[in-house]
Amino acid sequence: MKGSNLILLSFDTEEFDLPREHGVDIKLDRSIEVSAAGTNIILDTLKKNQVRATFFCTANFAQHAPDVMQRILNEGHEVACHGVDHFNLKDSDPSQSKEIIERLTHITANGYRQPRMFPVDDEELERVGYLYNSSLHPAFIPGRYMHLDVPRTPFYKGKILQIPASVSPWLRLPVFWLACHNYPMWLYKKLTLWTLRHDGLFVTYFHPWEYYPLKEHPEWKIPFIIKRNSGTASVKRLDTIIKTFKQHGAQFATFTEYTQHFNEVTHSSTVK
Repeated sequence: MKGSNLILLSFDTEEFDLPREHGVDIKLDRSIEVSAAGTNIILDTLKKNQVRATFFCTANFAQHAPDVMQRILNEGHEVACHGVDHFNLKDSDPSQSKEIIERLTHITANGYRQPRMFPVDDEELERVGYLYNSSLHPAFIPGRYMHLDVPRTPFYKGKILQIPASVSPWLRLPVFWLACHNYPMWLYKKLTLWTLRHDGLFVTYFHPWEYYPLKEHPEWKIPFIIKRNSGTASVKRLDTIIKTFKQHGAQFATFTEYTQHFNEVTHSSTVK
């Protein structure tokens, strides 16, 4: 793996609890059905473009969608942890989700992302054996994040490598999933390529339910900025983004591969 021009593409693979954030109850089996359908669409798109990604999975999803989990692994992607229940966070989530994911998949889960990119105890992540944490969005998003004083690019906190979601240089404009839904595509591509050239790395994340026809379900009371360009439009945008990166010579890597690469480069620099 080369030292620059790397894409870390990830998907927060959780039960579809978004309606619950807007006061609408949704049954677990239905929420799993929505996310499982979206995950299969994602996997089809990745397979078509021959790229690999990292899937941050809740224990809830893993327990209720074993066939989808197996497909993720069979097609060469990384599985990492994303808590237990996406809607109800607990201090025990890092250890419990790791135990459940590893027991169900027979792999070692090296990474963690807290639901909604909320703060998580890095000492606890280190204690239970994680290598990296991707729970940081170094931007200002009203009502959600205020992290303008932290590094934009990967850094160590104790023994845990922090892998923040990418934001643009200078202004720290968000370039995550919601930006992809709402920016004009020409602007989104320009910002992502600018970030990639500046940092040599682009880290982003999406959700399986974005690829579901959300506009057909007004009963879920999902805000327009989330429904906009969802469903087939999101599939087209994901395909376009992947193709754009490949046309510019970027390589796709999993988060664990990047962590290993980061450590090798850091060790080499220290030796010199």
